[in-house]
Amino acid sequence: MGHVVLLTFLAVLVDGLAGLAGGLLSERWLRRNLPALVGFAAGTLLTASFLEVLPEAVETQGSAAFSWCFASFVALALLEWRLGQHHHPHGVAARAPTLPAALLGSDALHNVGDGAAVAAAFLVSVEAGVATSLAVIAHELPQEVGDYALLRASGWTRGRALLSLAGVQLTAMVGAAAMLLGSRLLPSLQGIVLAVAAGTFIYIGAVDLLPELRHGTVQETRQRVVGLLLGLALLLAFQLVGSKLGLAG
Repeated sequence: MGHVVLLTFLAVLVDGLAGLAGGLLSERWLRRNLPALVGFAAGTLLTASFLEVLPEAVETQGSAAFSWCFASFVALALLEWRLGQHHHPHGVAARAPTLPAALLGSDALHNVGDGAAVAAAFLVSVEAGVATSLAVIAHELPQEVGDYALLRASGWTRGRALLSLAGVQLTAMVGAAAMLLGSRLLPSLQGIVLAVAAGTFIYIGAVDLLPELRHGTVQETRQRVVGLLLGLALLLAFQLVGSKLGLAG
């Protein structure tokens, strides 16, 4: 259990650092590589969902995992329809103006879920935990770049925006800690969290990210496709290496 806690919080820490990338990387580099990052996030999210997270949820929870996965997919679709805008689009121009407080609040809830999903995956196996962490981190980078840009566009200073985003990132620790504690009191919880995470990842990857492959210039589309293939290849390679080495929790 000790190594699971350590790996979980190391992964959440890296995820938190990725969340601050918007203010730490050069704007020129971000503008040039954002399409590839979006494609990479889609590739890792979908690969992790179908090849790692959902199978692990089924192994832990049984066929009920499919119901939880589908329920989370539908719930996220209804939530985005109710809000009238996507929380996850990665082109800043594609997002409607959002009040900073609402933006940070939704980010906090999202990060709690990310932390819980990472912890649940590590409880099942090291392989599932690393795959889930890579998917979450890959998605976090372009998302937080957009959030940072929106805070700056709302008139916030660089320091205030970074400090606020750093505070929001800490909520992932809350989700991870709650998952680790809850799994000891209610073992079936980790299977449910994994199934919900799979449904969420599939929705974000398939509904929010993949459609962007059809938009933008030819160069941007090419970048997104290359990023998508790199994300797929990375997690497939990790799964292959993990199966050869017999990684397990």
